[in-house]
Amino acid sequence: MRPKTESTSDVLLFRKSSLSFRLKFLTIVVIFCVLLLNASPVMSHHGRSNFLYDETVTLEGKVIKFKWKNPHSYIEMQVVNQNNLTENWLIEGGTIVSSKKHGWKKGSLKAGDNVVAVGFPDRNPNKNSILLEHIVLADGKILYLSTTPPSVLRARGITRDRENLSSINKPPVPPSMDYSGTWDRSPGNGVKTGYALFTPPRNWPLTPLGEAELAKFNDLENPWFDCLERGLPFYSLYPYFHQWKRFEDRIEIISQQSILVRTLYLNQDTHPNQIEPSHAGHSIAHFDDGSLVVDTIGFHDFVKWGIAAGVDASGQKRIKERYTLSEDGLGMTVSITIEDPVYLTEPVTINGSDRKVADIPFEPYDCDVEIARKHLFVPLKTP
Repeated sequence: MRPKTESTSDVLLFRKSSLSFRLKFLTIVVIFCVLLLNASPVMSHHGRSNFLYDETVTLEGKVIKFKWKNPHSYIEMQVVNQNNLTENWLIEGGTIVSSKKHGWKKGSLKAGDNVVAVGFPDRNPNKNSILLEHIVLADGKILYLSTTPPSVLRARGITRDRENLSSINKPPVPPSMDYSGTWDRSPGNGVKTGYALFTPPRNWPLTPLGEAELAKFNDLENPWFDCLERGLPFYSLYPYFHQWKRFEDRIEIISQQSILVRTLYLNQDTHPNQIEPSHAGHSIAHFDDGSLVVDTIGFHDFVKWGIAAGVDASGQKRIKERYTLSEDGLGMTVSITIEDPVYLTEPVTINGSDRKVADIPFEPYDCDVEIARKHLFVPLKTP
């Protein structure tokens, strides 16, 4: 079966009929694309804004490879195109943890399986790449992924029942009274969207050195592509689950997509004189008017993108955080202040919120460099 593109008529597209408007709009788009051309790999790998969510592509073909590894699973397929020529397609899946929530297993696919994959196409029409929405296995079983943004679903008039999308019953979410539990970003969370996760920050108070770093920005130098950690604040901000464990003298935090383990010491008033530098730093915490206040120093020197995308961090970096639980124990407001006199002329504060989610089993994170770079080598359409 040939690849089929299906437009979703429910998505509202604002169009003007005047020729002058179209020319102006086209000019803006061209300039924008030229400026961000090098940023597409980053968006593809994490931001995923390079996919068209108002269209779906249906592919029927044979699985060549199924890569069940972090940071994202991938499926390579062979598909016959409209010219009866065989093409290779790259299908981006989800993280191992999120995939398991929807019934995926390491052995869900194997080379030679005939499947039907439905997903969202790349904005570049020459790239044979889709972001998976669901896949139909040879036995008729359907496996889904939570890849469609809620805003897009609302625009399309779709209400999803997650319990029906996966065969796994949705577990209850117990409230947290002591910050323990599993946390995820809240929908529309400003602490996530307001921070430059994968694209350069705008209008930040950078020192001349910070400005110089930003001027050399190259998205292909993203540390993620080499499975390298960026440390704080990125660790606390990226869109993956974090598990908080509360002990009498400390709080331990682990992430779904990181090898770092944070320890917030509740029994220390000051930092020790000698700190072994690390990406996680040394954190002391105390309670203030019902909020958890955290102060972290002791970072490695010159961490790539340790402040934000394109801006490194020095060993003088300091991170101050304030977490406040909601009354029902299902939400948590977040305020993070970044200080680094080497790269910032003044502190930068970002705010937002996290939400409590059902606990899930975490596994040791093993990032595969080949998979981390997989999206950089998307097959192109056969002429």
